[in-house]
Amino acid sequence: MSAFANTRGGIIILGLSDGDFLPVPIDAAKLAADLASVCANEVEPSIRAEFDIAHVEGHPVVAALVEELPTGRKPCFVKSKGMESGSYIRTHDGDYRLSSYEIHILVSGRGQPLDDMAVVGGASVADLDDDLVVSLLNRIRNRRGQTMASQSDTDILKMLGVIVGNGHEPSITLAGLMTLGRFPQQFVPQLNVTFVAFPTVTGRPLEDGTRFLDNEPIDGPIPAMVAGALAAVRRNITRRSVVTGAGRLDVWEYPDEAVREIVGNALMHRDYHPSSHGSQVRIELYPDRLEVVNPGGLHGEINRDHLFSRPVTSSRNSRLAKLLEDIEIPSTNTTVCENRGSGLLAVAASLQNAGLHRPVFEDSIRNFTVKLQGATYPLDHSSGSRHDNVAQRSSRESPRDKIRALLTKGPLPAKDLVEELGMSRGGVLRWLRIMERDGEIETTEAARRSPRNRWQLVVSDFTTR
Repeated sequence: MSAFANTRGGIIILGLSDGDFLPVPIDAAKLAADLASVCANEVEPSIRAEFDIAHVEGHPVVAALVEELPTGRKPCFVKSKGMESGSYIRTHDGDYRLSSYEIHILVSGRGQPLDDMAVVGGASVADLDDDLVVSLLNRIRNRRGQTMASQSDTDILKMLGVIVGNGHEPSITLAGLMTLGRFPQQFVPQLNVTFVAFPTVTGRPLEDGTRFLDNEPIDGPIPAMVAGALAAVRRNITRRSVVTGAGRLDVWEYPDEAVREIVGNALMHRDYHPSSHGSQVRIELYPDRLEVVNPGGLHGEINRDHLFSRPVTSSRNSRLAKLLEDIEIPSTNTTVCENRGSGLLAVAASLQNAGLHRPVFEDSIRNFTVKLQGATYPLDHSSGSRHDNVAQRSSRESPRDKIRALLTKGPLPAKDLVEELGMSRGGVLRWLRIMERDGEIETTEAARRSPRNRWQLVVSDFTTR
C-alpha cells in the first residue's frame, strides 16, 4: 500500500494463489474489513482505498484500488517501521524501500527548498563573470522600473539573491554562482551537463568496440551550458523533410526551441541539495530518441495530466528561476526561461510543427526524464493525427488504441468500455489511468466515482476529434 500510494497507485487482490492465480477459500467480508483497517491505522498518512468483492470462477476475491497520494502528503510509510525504513516505491512487480535521498525529495516537495540560496564556500564577487553581471544589471534597470533603476549595483545583486551579507566582501549564493559565475565547476565540479551520443538504441557498444559517437562534459554558468548543449545536439543530428499541406519542409531532427527549453528546465528545476551535488544533468542521444535527465523528480503540487493542457509551474529553486528570467543565452536575444509555466506548451508545439511526437516524461522521484522520440516516418498534417497514421501502420491494436478508437465516437462510462473490450474491470481501469496520466483522455466529472462520469478524449493539437 505504501508503494502504490507513493508511485502511480495500483490494485491489491486478495484471494488468489501466488504463481497460478487460482482462487482460494477466503472469508471475503473479514478480509475486506481487515484491509480497510490497515489502510486507516497502519500506514501514515492513512489511505482511503476503494474496495470491491468480485468473483473469479465463482469464488469471491477482495480487490482494493489504492490511488496515488498528492505530492504534499508523500511519502506514505508503514507506521511500525517509521518514515526512514518504512517508505516504499513500486517498480515493475516489486516493492522497494525508498532511499534517504528519495525521502528527502518527497518531503522537500511539501514546501519551498532554499538550496539555491546556500552560500558557496570560498566563492567571492571576483568569481562572477563581469560581462554577465553587466548584461543582467542593464536588463534589470531597463525592464524593472524606476525602483531598480535607482539602486546601486551591489543593492540590485542583493535584491536578486546573487550575493548575501554585508561588509567588504559579501558571499555568493549558489543561484548567483550558477547563473553569473565565470566557472562554477571550480566550486561544484559535478553541477554541469554531460552529453553522450550512443551508436545504438540500447546504448550498447558496436561490434568494433565503439561506445560513443560523441562524448562531452559541458561546463560554465547555466546560460553557457544551455548554449553548449544546443551546439552538441545540433552537430550530432541531421535535417529531414516533413510533409505539410503545402509540400515538404526541411527541419532539424530535434527543434532548437524544444532542446533549449528542455535543457534550461532541467538546469533550473534540478535538485541542488548538497546530497545531489555529485549528479549532473545528462543529455543522451540515441539513433531513435533524445533523453534529458535531471536529478530530482517533479516538485510540488503539479498534476502530470495538465503538463500539456495548461501552463503549470512549481519552482524547486525559486530564486534561481527568477534570475533566469533575465539571464540571456550567449549570442542570442533569448533568456534561459520565461518562468511562466508555458515552456512545455511551446515545446509540444515546436515538436508537432516538426512532425514529432510530444515528449514523454518519466518521474522516478530520484530523477526526472524527458524523452523526445525521433521521427521514423513523415507526418502528413493533411491526412489526420499521428495516432491515425500509426494505426494504419499496425494491424495489431493495443488496448490503448482500442480505447481511443471507442472514445472517438463520444464519451463512455468505464463499464461500457469493459463490455466492449472484453477485459477485466481492473485491466480497463489501469489503461484508463495510464492514458489519463499521458494526457490522452480525461473524465467528464470532477468526482470520477460519480455515476454520471464518462471518459473522453482530450481535445488538443495532438488529438483529432
